[in-house]
Amino acid sequence: MKPVYFVLLLLFSGIAFQVKAQSDTSKPVQQTQGRRDSLYAAKINYTGNLMIGGGVGLAAAGSFLIYEGVKIYHTPAAPLSTDPDGDIARNHKQGTAYIAAGTIAYVGTAVLVALGVKNKLEFKRRKKRMELTSGLLENGNMGAMLNF
Repeated sequence: MKPVYFVLLLLFSGIAFQVKAQSDTSKPVQQTQGRRDSLYAAKINYTGNLMIGGGVGLAAAGSFLIYEGVKIYHTPAAPLSTDPDGDIARNHKQGTAYIAAGTIAYVGTAVLVALGVKNKLEFKRRKKRMELTSGLLENGNMGAMLNF
């Protein structure tokens, strides 16, 4: 067999294999999701990470505010103060305000972490539905692509 015929045989057998692979209808036709869906899944993953990180930062800020508030609340009056009762009352008000702000930061922490976890769970649910597309892709090239 001459080399030219061998190359033509390989070329036509490859084309026949592609045609057979593309015309295989044994699998049920599924609705494939496009690039926009995979970008949305990546977006909810990133926002979930940011929300959880923001919640941790807010928890640290709340802890600092509560610490400072307790320290201010228990600060005694100045030794040479003309109104020691007024100083103590002012320290109690300021310390209470710091403690309240720290408590609000903890509530914000709970909300941010809950929303971040919800986004992460949605991402994992979408990732389980990921499917492999191989052969001739939407852009006309041969290859493999993962779709969400």
